[in-house]
Amino acid sequence: MKTKMFKTKEQLKLWAKKTTGVVLTSIALVNSVQSIEFQFPTPKVLSQVMERDPSNFPDGQYEVNYSNSDDLNLDDLDYSKMAMVIALEAQLANSPSRIGGLRPLLDHLADYTYCCTINRTDPAYVVASFWVLEPSNPTELDSLKCILQKYSTFYAFNDGSGYVTLNNARMGNGTSHYPEI
Repeated sequence: MKTKMFKTKEQLKLWAKKTTGVVLTSIALVNSVQSIEFQFPTPKVLSQVMERDPSNFPDGQYEVNYSNSDDLNLDDLDYSKMAMVIALEAQLANSPSRIGGLRPLLDHLADYTYCCTINRTDPAYVVASFWVLEPSNPTELDSLKCILQKYSTFYAFNDGSGYVTLNNARMGNGTSHYPEI
């Protein structure tokens, strides 16, 4: 595994656009104020998400860990075949209890293809945003919908409009979930 440091997010984006033949193992914002982890399979996917939604990438120094890959051939990222998901985990005030389905959601998404951003800036809560590739198998798609309903806070599947609207957005039961510590 190799590690590379970038002083700015613009340097990271330029590197991601030019780099091929590697698999990203981790990306982290290195900053004393924020602690954000990102998970993307390839630099191409990373650069496309940085182009599409730059607000998810705060200014600062980034550390990237990656490995070389022999056969890497991904098509362009197609958001029309992806579900948008938000999940969290939060510490309840004056209580040792936590709420949120983020940890079990990560466990249950292990069999799916996704990329996510995890913001661990505040010790009281962790928020993650995901893009999950929708399975083509109807049974697997139903299973994904059940997982998102149970563990996410919010999710939306594409309805052809190109926007998240009241027609395709759903509130998950993730805030009703009490994870084991």
